Amino acid sequence: MKKQLLLTTAIAGLVAVSGAHAETKISGNLEQTWKNVSDDASNGAASTEGFGTEYNIGLSSSAELDNGMSASFGINFESTTDAANKDVHYLTLGLTDALSISFAQDNGNNLSGSAVPHISDTASTVVGAGFSNLGIGASDGHNDQHIRVDAAVAGGTFTVRYVPNDGHSNNGASSTAAEASNSATDFIYKGSLGVEGLGILVGQHTADRNSVGGTDLADTKYKVFGASYNFGQFSVGAERAKSEGDVAASTARGISATADGEKDEMESTTVGVTFAASDKVSLGLVRTETTYTDNGTEDPQEETTTMLGVGYSLGGVAIDINYAQTENVAFGTTDRDTLQIRTIQKF
Repeated sequence: MKKQLLLTTAIAGLVAVSGAHAETKISGNLEQTWKNVSDDASNGAASTEGFGTEYNIGLSSSAELDNGMSASFGINFESTTDAANKDVHYLTLGLTDALSISFAQDNGNNLSGSAVPHISDTASTVVGAGFSNLGIGASDGHNDQHIRVDAAVAGGTFTVRYVPNDGHSNNGASSTAAEASNSATDFIYKGSLGVEGLGILVGQHTADRNSVGGTDLADTKYKVFGASYNFGQFSVGAERAKSEGDVAASTARGISATADGEKDEMESTTVGVTFAASDKVSLGLVRTETTYTDNGTEDPQEETTTMLGVGYSLGGVAIDINYAQTENVAFGTTDRDTLQIRTIQKF
C-alpha cells in the first residue's frame, strides 16, 4: 500500500510538472545552393562552381514562472559540413511586457543583416568580396555567447548586449571561466519608430583593443544606419555603414598583410528596391559602393557590386536567384560575375 501511494504521488508530480510547461515546438529548414563565380580572364582566374547545403533543426518552448515572469528558451543545431554544430541557443526572461534579459548566442537584434530590401541573401554573402556586412575584422556580437537586455520602445526593440569573448561563438563548456579574447558591446535599435511601412536599423558594435604578436591594434568599431519604406508592392531602402580597426583581421580580403597599430577605415553605401510582382514572385535590385582607407590614404580602387535578384515561392519550397557584377574585387583590379541559385524548404 505504501509503495502504491509513493507511485501515485510520483505520477501526480510528473503530471503537475508537465502541465506547468508549454508544448515544445520543433522547427527546421534545408537550404541547397549552387553558385558559379567567374573572375575576368585578364587576371588569369578560372571560373569556379559548386553545390552547398545547410540544414537546421530547432527546439523551443516557454513557461510562466512562479514569480510572475515569463521565460522562453530554445536551441538550434546547424550543419554546413559533415558534422553538426550547436548554433542558436537562448534563455529569455521577461521581466515585464516591455523588458527582458537574455543569455544567448546567434539570437536577437543584430547588425549582420541589412535594412535595405533584397531577395534572400545580401550582396556581401553572395559575392564574398571586400565589402562585408560587418566591415573591417568586426564580429557580430549576436553570433557570440552573450548577455543582453531588450526594451520595447518607439515601435521597435532597443538592445544592449555584452560579449565576454568577441569572435568566439562556440568556445567554452557549461562551467568554463576561460577568456579567449577581449570583450565587446552592442547598442542596436530596430523598428519602425511607430510609422507604418518604415523600417530602421541603427547601431554600433565595439570590440576592445587587443594585441596580435605584440602589436597593439586599434579598437574595432562598426556603425550602421539604414532605413527602408514599404508602399504597396514596392520597398525601397538605403544604408550607410562605417567600420574602423586594424587590417590584421582583414587579410583574408586581400587588403593588407600586416597589423601596424594604425586605424583603418571601410565605408559602404547601399541602396536597393524590391517589387512584389505577385504573391509568388518578387524582384530586387541592390547596389553597394565601398571604399577602403589605409592610415588616412584612400585606396584608389573602389569596389562596387550591382545585384539583381528573383524570388519565387511554391508554398513549402522557395527558390531565389541572384546575379551580381562586382568591379575591383577586394579593392584590386579584378572584376567578378557571381550567380547563385538557392532552394529553401521549411518545416
